[in-house]
This record gives sequence, structure tokens and C-alpha cells, in this order.
Amino acid sequence: QRGVKDGLGLLAELGAVEDAKGKSVRLTPVGKNLARLPIEPRFARMLLEAKTNDLVREVLIIVAGLTIQDPRERPLAKRPQADQMHLRFADPTSDFLSLLNLWNYLEEQQQKLSSSAFRRLCKNEFLNYLRVREWNDVYRQLKTLTKPLGLSLGEPKIDPDGIHKSLLSGLLSHIGLKQVSDNKLGDKRGAHNSPRKQQHEFMGARNQKFVIFPGSALAKKPPAAVMSAELVETSRLFARTNAAIDPGWAEKIAGDLCKRSYSEPHWEKNQGAVVAYERVTLFGVTLVAHRRMQYARVDPEL
Repeated sequence: QRGVKDGLGLLAELGAVEDAKGKSVRLTPVGKNLARLPIEPRFARMLLEAKTNDLVREVLIIVAGLTIQDPRERPLAKRPQADQMHLRFADPTSDFLSLLNLWNYLEEQQQKLSSSAFRRLCKNEFLNYLRVREWNDVYRQLKTLTKPLGLSLGEPKIDPDGIHKSLLSGLLSHIGLKQVSDNKLGDKRGAHNSPRKQQHEFMGARNQKFVIFPGSALAKKPPAAVMSAELVETSRLFARTNAAIDPGWAEKIAGDLCKRSYSEPHWEKNQGAVVAYERVTLFGVTLVAHRRMQYARVDPEL
């Protein structure tokens, strides 16, 4: 029962079903399209949103990359060299864009080099050739599967915000806001209570607290708001594959999933109207803290 409930909750989050809590659950048009893509529903939702933003090629590359094991290798004996090689593709604001940068580089090299030379390049640059090939295979398969849904690839584009909005449609419950630590640097409890870990902690959906995985490009300078491809619990809850986002994007994408509350309705003499402050939350995460709005939209009679 719990598994079924969680599954319906995810489908409701993705806009795939209506009346998820009632007895007559109905598929929406989005849900019918998701059912035609044999991949994880979150990833399928990203591809559908990418069509709206005209960024199918870029999102398809990223989704294919997320479904396989990371092709970047870090052998213990040569970890510094591997990190230096991989740093060329790193985007300081987004691990998703780092994947896209890596793909664009590999695609360019594949066109230039013979098969054996490309294999040697992968080995020399600490990239797993078999995983790179698998990434290519998944990309081609998804490209074939998405054609009946009218998802055409189009020309390569550079639109980081559009890419992240498309990805966010499948990760609405994987967003978090950075929490500021109450600890000060001069805390008398000792150096082992490092305030840095506290400062880098994020508050996510349903009061989940997580930290950015150390291997992420965002780990050293965490943004104010983040979305994550997955949350993995080991010694603590880690967010893997992350990107900095504007929480306001989620409000538009989530629609009716957002909860709104209003406070301090008062007469504004200059406007000749009653004004209040609106607070918008999504799964407990505050998207808008204190927005002025016309109270007549909420309670015209009052």
C-alpha cells in the first residue's frame, strides 16, 4: 500500500494523474504520453517539457547520461590527473550542463577520430569507453522512441535556464533551499563541530535535510537554491548531480501543487485598495516568502 501511495504521489507531482487521492484516478494527457516512454517517469516528464522549451536535443542528451553509470573514471592511483581532465567540462552552476559539455566534446572527437583512436582518447582522458558507447546507444534509442510524440531534436542551442526549467519539471520534490548555520566561527565547542557543514545544509521537500555530494561542481560554493537528480542516503543524505535554480521557476511549473497563504491584509491609501502578503510553498519548500498582492483576488467581499 505504501509503495502504491508513493507511486501515485510521484505521478501527481509530474502532472500525470488527476484525483490521485480519490478512488477514480484518471490519466491526464501528460500521463498518457509518459506511459509511451519506457524510462523513469521523472526523466520522461523532462523530455515532454523540453518540447515546450524547444530544447529536446539538449535534454535528451542529459536524460540519456543520467540513465547510465557515469562515464568519468577516477582511478585511485591517478585521481588528481583524472580530476584535472574532467575539470575541462565542469560548469560551476550545474552538473547537468557538465554532462552536456562532455557529450559535445565526445561528439566532436568521434567525428574527427577513427574508432581505435577514439578508444585511446577515452582511456587517456579517464573516460570509460563502454559507458560512452552505452550513452550513445541510449540516446539513439530515446530519439527513436520520442519521434511518435512529436519531439524533434532541432539544432544545438545554448539556453541554460530553458534546460534547467525542463529538467525541473521532473524534479519538483528534489529542490532545496540553503540553510544558514546558527553556529559562529568562534564556537567554543571546538573545531570538530565545523560550522561549514551546517552552512552548506539544504532544506528540501517534506523537511528533508541534505548536503551536496562532495564530487559535485557546486559543493565548494553552494547556491541559495538547488535541484538534484537524486537524493542518496549513505552516512547522511547526499544530493547528487545538482544545479543552481531560481525557486520562482518551480511556482509556474508546479501550478496547483503549490500551497498559498496570505497575511497582513491592510488598506493601502496610495493604491486605493487592500494589499496583503503572499507566501508560496511547494512540498514545504518556500518558493516565495513575502510577495505583495491585491487582496481582492483572494477575498473580494472583505
